[in-house]
Amino acid sequence: MPESAIALYHQHYVEKDFERIDMFRLLVDRFGTRTALYPGSFVHVSPSLVIPSVTYVDSDRRCPSFFADPAIQAMVEERREYPEQPDIRFIAGDYATTIPDDVGPFDLLISQWAGPVSQVCKRWLRAGGILLANDSHVDASLAQVDPDYRLVAVLERRSGGRHLLSEDDLDAFFLPKSGVPPEPSELQRRTRPPRYTRVAAQYLFRRRAGPPG
Repeated sequence: MPESAIALYHQHYVEKDFERIDMFRLLVDRFGTRTALYPGSFVHVSPSLVIPSVTYVDSDRRCPSFFADPAIQAMVEERREYPEQPDIRFIAGDYATTIPDDVGPFDLLISQWAGPVSQVCKRWLRAGGILLANDSHVDASLAQVDPDYRLVAVLERRSGGRHLLSEDDLDAFFLPKSGVPPEPSELQRRTRPPRYTRVAAQYLFRRRAGPPG
């Protein structure tokens, strides 16, 4: 029997204490986030618990039935932290080729273990919008050297899995432990980030005004 949508979400996020609702709540509180695009989301629907309108994109075969399951909509409606009805949209396929031109723009672009989201999906993030990226696939490093983005905050993960947002000492991040900072062309070829003197769990970049380069 196929695994239920709720069981799939619980297995990958609830049971592993990895919903990270507090992380998304920090973004809502600090930046007033109301809309988000989540490429490579898998079934991580927890942003919808605090952000009213989220568009998810993934190529995993389990995702279409997950996001279409009424039980997921009901779960989000029951747990949501905003008054309006949740707007949950799902796009099946590779985010590099399947996102329609007419969606967005979004307040938030989410990049979590999904490759160069900051580069491929930049055009759907509004000017002044926020990119949330970790550096597991070098995406935060790519954003750091991209003139269309400016680092504005970091998120540290504390004991108990809670996140703390900091806007202090941002110049201390992305400094290599040895040598000179890598060129963008080198970062694009890497599968792992450089070794930095200081790292954060997540990085927050603001997209600068004007058309993306």
